[in-house]
Amino acid sequence: MTSHNITTSLNFLQWQELYEEERPFQIFINIPEDAEDQRNTNLVFEKVGLTVHDVRGHAEDFSLDTNGFMYRQHSTKITSFMDRKFVGENYLPEIEALLRREVEGADQIFFFDWRLRKNAPEVEGSIIDMNDLTTWLRPATHVHVDQSPAAALKRIMLQLPNEAERLLKGRVRIINVWRPLIGSVEDWPLAVCDGRTVDGGDLVETDHVRRHYSGSTLYLMRNPAQKFYYMSKQSKNEVLIFKNFDSKPDVGARYAPHASFRHPHATINTPPRESIEVRAFVFTFPSNE
Repeated sequence: MTSHNITTSLNFLQWQELYEEERPFQIFINIPEDAEDQRNTNLVFEKVGLTVHDVRGHAEDFSLDTNGFMYRQHSTKITSFMDRKFVGENYLPEIEALLRREVEGADQIFFFDWRLRKNAPEVEGSIIDMNDLTTWLRPATHVHVDQSPAAALKRIMLQLPNEAERLLKGRVRIINVWRPLIGSVEDWPLAVCDGRTVDGGDLVETDHVRRHYSGSTLYLMRNPAQKFYYMSKQSKNEVLIFKNFDSKPDVGARYAPHASFRHPHATINTPPRESIEVRAFVFTFPSNE
């Protein structure tokens, strides 16, 4: 099968001397009019040209621990994702079964978020409710890792307070499962970076401030050693499974930075991408249990 490597550009964080004195930040709430500082971010990004390599035909060469991501065949019976309760009761159990089958040591799985994304024009003046999981978000175009290590710890302590002490003694992973919801993705594919090619010094922790929750993510600065991949014409039965955090220090890849990019062959007639991404804690119990 023919591979289709793509020459494109991705958005990377550009280091600023300011970050030596002030933490990088993004604020996703309205700033009071009387606030002295009206900035909602101090981030600066740059577009960098590179090649995104197509895994089509050799997807089996990639694994979660070696590269930070893998592709798997997986069908779903769900056709509508607009009811939060229905997704929780029907789709998430399908994903749990997939993770238990494909991820070694998945002793306990806890879903803490899922998101729908669609390539659709932004409506001027519209306000996105991040607490409504059925809201369609646009593709994320800046190369990032969803959760910093500090944010992962904070979320466990917040959402699993009674189990946190025991769970943190074992292996903790944050694993995402990304699925197209249309026939195939041809306009805004998702690119993932081979975690082995990422130097930890190229990741910059950034505070995320929302109305009901504050955490932190990691943005990636460009390093020529980094290598990116995608799957051409990825279908709804081809899911991407990738890591955002892994407490195990001796694996090849502890995360897979990622971002969507505009396919250069897409036209105004290309069907817009629709996708769902599920985020889960995957716990491996301590060896003495």
